[in-house]
Amino acid sequence: MFINRYLAAFARGHGGKITVTCFLQLILTLLGTMISLGVAFVVRMLQGEARILFFSELWQVFAAIGICIALRYALSREKMLAAEQCSLGIKASLRDGLLRKLFALGPAYTGRERTGNIASTISSKVEYLNEYYTIYLPAAISAVVNAVLIVSALFLFNRPSAWTCLTGCLGMLGCPMLFYFLMRKRGEAEMQAHAQYYSDCLDSVQGMGTLKAFNANERQKEAIYQKGERLRQAVMGQLRVTMLENVVLQFFAGLGNAFAIAIAAYQCAGGHMEPDALVYALFLIGACFAPMSNLINAWHMGYRGVVASYSIVELQNQPVRLSLLPKEGAAAKTPASSDVRFENVSFAYDPADGDVLHGVSFDVPARTTTALVGASGSGKSTMAQLLAGFYPVRAGSVCVGGQTLSGQTVGGIQDQIAAVWQDCHLFYGTVEDNIRMGKPDATREEIEQAAKEASIHDFISSLPDGYQTMLGERGMRFSGGERQRVALARAFLRDAPIVILDEATSSLDRKNEIAVQRSFRNISRGRTALVIAHRLATIQNADQIIIMEGGRILAKGTHAQLMRDSAQYRKLMGGQLTAAKGGDCA
Repeated sequence: MFINRYLAAFARGHGGKITVTCFLQLILTLLGTMISLGVAFVVRMLQGEARILFFSELWQVFAAIGICIALRYALSREKMLAAEQCSLGIKASLRDGLLRKLFALGPAYTGRERTGNIASTISSKVEYLNEYYTIYLPAAISAVVNAVLIVSALFLFNRPSAWTCLTGCLGMLGCPMLFYFLMRKRGEAEMQAHAQYYSDCLDSVQGMGTLKAFNANERQKEAIYQKGERLRQAVMGQLRVTMLENVVLQFFAGLGNAFAIAIAAYQCAGGHMEPDALVYALFLIGACFAPMSNLINAWHMGYRGVVASYSIVELQNQPVRLSLLPKEGAAAKTPASSDVRFENVSFAYDPADGDVLHGVSFDVPARTTTALVGASGSGKSTMAQLLAGFYPVRAGSVCVGGQTLSGQTVGGIQDQIAAVWQDCHLFYGTVEDNIRMGKPDATREEIEQAAKEASIHDFISSLPDGYQTMLGERGMRFSGGERQRVALARAFLRDAPIVILDEATSSLDRKNEIAVQRSFRNISRGRTALVIAHRLATIQNADQIIIMEGGRILAKGTHAQLMRDSAQYRKLMGGQLTAAKGGDCA
C-alpha cells in the first residue's frame, strides 16, 4: 500500500472531497459485495432444502440484486466525478504552490536548473498524481474493504477457507514492500530520463537557428536520440520490474484462491460442509480475489504517484537563499521619494563562490541619471537586480525613498520601478498583451501612446495584424532592437518614477540603435534612472558615472571629472573610440 506523508500532505485542504470520494467508493464496494452475496445466495437456494423457497423468495432476491446493480452504476459515475474533482483540486493547489516556490527561488534557482526539468516537475510529475488519486487509491480502498467483508462472511461457513483467503490477501498487500525500493529507484531513473529528453528537445527547438548556423543539426539529433534511447531503456527497466511484481502478485492471488477452493472442497468431501455451503463459499472466494486482481493493474500507477511525490517535495524543499518577495498579507509601502541609496552593500549569489559585490556605496538623487560602466562581470547587472528586488543583500542595505528593501517594502518599491533589461523577455501572445503588462488596466490609447514614445508604434502598425500580431516564444518574430523597444513601451506604460535601463545597443544596427537611444533619453527624462552603459558615448551627459571593477567602485563623477581624474575611465573611452574607428574603416 502506497500512502506516504507527502501524498497525505498534498491532500490537506481537500479533506471534504477525499472523504466524499472514499465514502462513495466504500458504498460501491459494499454494493458489489452484496451483489456477490446475493448471487451466491441464489445458487444456494437451488441446492438442498433451500429450493422449496425458490418460487416464493427468488424474485425478492433478484429485485435486491437489480437495485444494487442500478445503484452501483449510478454511484460509480458520481464517484469518478468526485475523484476527478478531488485530483484536479490537489493538482491545482500543488501547481500554485510550486509556482510560488519558483518565484521565491527566483533566478538563483531557475538559472542553474534546466527549464525542461522544472517544467517536467510542474506538468507531468504532478499529473502522475491524478492516476494515484483517481485510479490507484479507489482501487486500494475497494480491494481492502471487499476483502474484509468477504473474509468475514467466509468465517461463518468455513474458517479454514477464510484463513486461507486472508493469508493470500495479506500476501498480495505486503508484496509491494518487497519491490518498493527497487521500484522507486527505477521510477526515479525513468522520470529523470524523461526530463532530460524533454529538456534536450526544448533546447533544440529554442536554439534551432544556432544549430542551423553551425550545421549541428545531425549532432544534436544524435544526442537527442541517445537521450531517447536511455529513456527507452529506463522505461523497459521499470516495465520488467513491474511485470515481475505482477507475476508475484498473481502468484499470491492464484495460490490463495486455489488453496481456499481446495480446502473448501476437502471440507465438503469429508462431510464437514454441506454442498450448498460449498457453492456459497466458492462464490465468496472468487469475489474476494477479484478486486485484488484489479488492484494489481493499479500498482504501477500507485508507484508513479509515490515516485513523483519525491520530486515534487524536492522542489518544495529547495532553500530560498536569495529571495526578496513581498510578505503575504503585508501592505505595500510606497516610498516617499525616488532617490536611491546603496550603503556598504555586499552580495554573493552563492556563499561558496565568494562575494560579487564588496562594500558598494553610492547615491542616486531623485530625477537624476546614474550610469554604471565597467568590464563584463564587474557587478553592474547585479546592482541593478538588487535595486529591482530580485535578491536580498548579504550585508549593507539598498534604500529607495529612505525605505530599506525588505520583504515588507519590496512590493511597494517594485511598483515604483520599471526595468528594461539587455535580454528583454517577450511572452507568447499579442504585441498588445506584452505592452499591457506594464499596466494591466491600460486603454488602447495609452498603449499606443507608450509605443510611440518607444519609437515602435509605426513598426507595429505596419504588421498585418497590428497590435494583435502574435509573437512566438521569447518574441522570436522580432529583432533584438524591436524586442527592446517593445520592452521600452512596456516601461513607458508603467510610468514609474524609477527606471533601470540595460543599454544593450552594441549588437543593434545603426537605425535601431538610434531609435533605442532616443527612447532611453525620453524615458530617463524627469525620472530617477540607473543605466548600465555599454557604449560610453551614450552616457556622457549622465549626472553621475560610476566605474565598476571586480565588484568595487573605482571612481565616480561626471564625464568631465572622470576624464580629468580617472585613468581607468580614459582607458575605457579610448578603447571604445579605437574600436569604433576600426569598425568605420572596415
